[in-house]
Amino acid sequence: MIETRAGDQQLEGIANPPNATMRWVICVDPTPGEVDELAAAFDIHPLAVEDIQTRNQRPKVDEYEDRRQIFVVLFAAVRGGDGQHVTLREVHVLVGPDYVVTVTDADVPVIGDLATLCGRRDDILAKGPGKLFYRLSDAVVDSYFPVLDDMDAVIDDLETSIIERADQSTVREIFDVKRELNVMRRVLGPQRDLLQGLAGPHGPLLGGEGQLYLRDVYDHAVRIVEQVDSYRDIVTSALDVYLSSVSNRLGEQTRRLSVMATIFLPLTFFTGFFGQNFGFLVNGIQSREAFALGLSAELVSVACIWYAVRRATIGARPLPADRDRRRPVLTVGLPRRRRPASSSATAAPHRGEKKQQTV
Repeated sequence: MIETRAGDQQLEGIANPPNATMRWVICVDPTPGEVDELAAAFDIHPLAVEDIQTRNQRPKVDEYEDRRQIFVVLFAAVRGGDGQHVTLREVHVLVGPDYVVTVTDADVPVIGDLATLCGRRDDILAKGPGKLFYRLSDAVVDSYFPVLDDMDAVIDDLETSIIERADQSTVREIFDVKRELNVMRRVLGPQRDLLQGLAGPHGPLLGGEGQLYLRDVYDHAVRIVEQVDSYRDIVTSALDVYLSSVSNRLGEQTRRLSVMATIFLPLTFFTGFFGQNFGFLVNGIQSREAFALGLSAELVSVACIWYAVRRATIGARPLPADRDRRRPVLTVGLPRRRRPASSSATAAPHRGEKKQQTV
């Protein structure tokens, strides 16, 4: 699909309205013949044509000074219809003196929303290609914020499940989230550096005003990369916590089994000792006193083992938390209230200053 936007007009194909100061050509999944038509209409450099045809590029910017063109590759986050899957769509942008061409392999909602906005506001395309490229890059970068919000909720659920009861599905979900974050990081890192170069003196074709606005887009890209890095650290820590919890549960089960084995060890010893087929042992346990003595020895051994295990368990427990101590709350600093002029003159002196006495 190819359409042309010029002001508030929407035209089919590659159109060139006579009264349009600038046009925006939107291409969605173009055929090889349509790519050749674009290359002939805008005199696109052969290297840029090859990038458009091959796809699977990394975020980059190529400047062709002889043709006064800038070719930029960006990636937008597109959420699926079910809201569970996120796809990174490759967006190719060609910026010329009086035109902008975008080529995608599928529909990108943020580009469609911007095209709809251009139909209601003709001033967007009237401010030149630099301003339109700013809006395109801003929409592409901001498409990651809803995805990161969903990722934040998923990580919170993971931490809750790890604390309550973790299983194999939790580990699988941890690795899935970590894999998605790694993919986003490989894309967002070069894209951040790309926007930094365009916001500087690299893109003279975008104009001074366009470069000024691109600095705000670069700030958003930096925030997104930092958020992805923090999420990666949190997921890695969550995996460590899961492994520690599994080790703690294994140690707890081993401790319980050891206690049971230790309790039954003296009982087994006494039973085996007095159950031997020796005349002295068999004939020696005929009175009630002998039976009570053996039973008392077993009870004393069990009590001693229980006391030793309890002392060891209490010694291994962490220190009890202080219920009266409250956790400090972190808040964003508010502007300091200024004292009135009348009270500031009579305020107490600072440390190290002597209070002046009036006669």
